[in-house]
Amino acid sequence: MIHCIRYLFIPFFILLLGEVAHAQVVNIEGRRFMNDTVPWTGFANLRFNVAESGQRSLNLGLNGAVQYMEGRDRYMFITDLAFSQVEDNDFLNTGFQHLRYNYRKDSLWTGEAFTQAQYNKPLRLDLRLMLGAGPRLTAVDNKKMRVNIGMAVMLENEHITDGPVSTIGRSSNYVSATLKFTELASLTAVVYYQPKLFDASDHRLSLEGGLLINVTKRFTMESRLNLLKDSQPPEGVNALSYSWNNLFGFRF
Repeated sequence: MIHCIRYLFIPFFILLLGEVAHAQVVNIEGRRFMNDTVPWTGFANLRFNVAESGQRSLNLGLNGAVQYMEGRDRYMFITDLAFSQVEDNDFLNTGFQHLRYNYRKDSLWTGEAFTQAQYNKPLRLDLRLMLGAGPRLTAVDNKKMRVNIGMAVMLENEHITDGPVSTIGRSSNYVSATLKFTELASLTAVVYYQPKLFDASDHRLSLEGGLLINVTKRFTMESRLNLLKDSQPPEGVNALSYSWNNLFGFRF
């Protein structure tokens, strides 16, 4: 089974690179799968935007995820990369790759372990490597709503453009809620709080909301708004940033 997952992830990693991601906190909750009944499931999203307001800007991105379930075990891989350009300047890329393992103990508790690589040139983040684990509680789970609460302890190695390399520990705490209005539409909201261990003055706070429309059984439209507050951003980067992404997706 591990060999099958490995062989699937290699072409998937190459083909599904994706979405504009201006925040330094990656929202995994908004990319989880509501479908818990089939072994394999996945999606791919496309975003393209051209704007003219004195300067022409171009944004292009793809993202995708795949999940495999077997008994109490769940494996999920997410990849995300985007390119943005203003006038004739060089393209700036943002993105991440995320691998997560879940073990569902019962209907309430799940244990999680994850690793992630992230980069964000507009925010001067050359590379951030993360490794973490923690529990996840399913507080509400029915046909209309799902609410989850989780926390993790993670080790973070960060490379800032023209800046220092740092390795610190953080906790990652979140509350997520998904409301399914009908078979056609659902809304997801997630709040993340990531303080440095033993120093809460160094923290990141992120809020993301997303509306998903199922145009057909396979094709979707999605709009996401993300707000990020970083208490100690790199020099020259705003403490508050936001992104608004509109995506066209295919589910399989």
